[in-house]
Amino acid sequence: MAERRSKSNKKFMVLSALCIFMVVDHHTFTAFNLFGDFIPYNSFFMPLFVFISGYFNKVDSDTKLLPYILKKVKTLIIPYAGLSLLIFAIKLLLDWFKLGLVPEVPSWYFPYAFERVFTIGSFEAMATPMWFVLPLFLALILYSILKKLLAKIWNSYVMLAFFCAMHLIVVYLARTINPEELVFVLIPLKAMFFMPFLEMGIIYRDYLESKHTGLPAGGKIVLLFILLGLNTIRMMYLPNAYDVAFDSLDDLSGFTSPFIVTPLLSSVIGMLFWLTIVDLIGKPLYESRFVNYISCNTFWIMGLHVMFFNILNCILMAISEHLINLPYFDTEYFRETEWYFWDCYPNFRMVYVVIGILGPLGMKWLWDKIILKVAGACKKV
Repeated sequence: MAERRSKSNKKFMVLSALCIFMVVDHHTFTAFNLFGDFIPYNSFFMPLFVFISGYFNKVDSDTKLLPYILKKVKTLIIPYAGLSLLIFAIKLLLDWFKLGLVPEVPSWYFPYAFERVFTIGSFEAMATPMWFVLPLFLALILYSILKKLLAKIWNSYVMLAFFCAMHLIVVYLARTINPEELVFVLIPLKAMFFMPFLEMGIIYRDYLESKHTGLPAGGKIVLLFILLGLNTIRMMYLPNAYDVAFDSLDDLSGFTSPFIVTPLLSSVIGMLFWLTIVDLIGKPLYESRFVNYISCNTFWIMGLHVMFFNILNCILMAISEHLINLPYFDTEYFRETEWYFWDCYPNFRMVYVVIGILGPLGMKWLWDKIILKVAGACKKV
């Protein structure tokens, strides 16, 4: 069915829309860079997605595990598989356009793609952002099983401490063990990395949200400055300022801070900062249908934005080769990678951000129209 629902939780609607904007912006090497010099995107935005999932996750002793798991398969795994197949098909068309010949799929490709799905979490470069789905799915399932088994003795703060310990162990292993030795346990490790943020979302919903929201505007502004100050001090203390962030979560290879607690602290600071920002100044966006539509379709944007970067590049390549030469557009380099950006004009990367958001939304809108027409035709038969 078409996505026409209006989210009732406006704060988290804006927060999720803002979060997916940051993902796309980060993948263009921060064309907009919202407070990124103080709180880098990659120090919190994937944990923030998990935090949001935790906030809306309702699991207790009455939860029936099989229907819950099947629901997560329907909402996460099936869309993951569908978008992956779509990306693969369009990648073949784009490669045909880029190379000028029908691309051959080598015999080794499918075993390679299959292995990537069960290690990195995505089958190839154009689908890289999809790595997030499988660890999130596993984290939700593990959490639901634990909550069901331990429902009578469950204490959110005790479990948060346990999950934080798991998180720290993952960071320690990622920093000390050769990445090649971890490749076949990456998805479980990433699920363990995310577990505390699920519980944080629930604790915020059940115990802290009313207190946080009830702060006066002046108190929220003071909190923002405290968080900015903390991160500034941490950047000055760490060997490199960007050590507060953690790149390459897909293969757990980007933990550069000498302290294993850094990703946890960075995530909490970043999440609380943007929760406060949205609570303080987000109300003008609460009734925005466009923001609501972004929030309802973050999955499509997450999965397809890199593909639309490449569609834009194909258009630019066609213009450069057949209409007018675009200065410094490196056609040969573009043919070799899915992560090429035209850098002639510093602000042009903003166009990539816009395309990376509007392209998937347009495809989702078209998909909804097709589904509605098909459904209508079936009813008439």
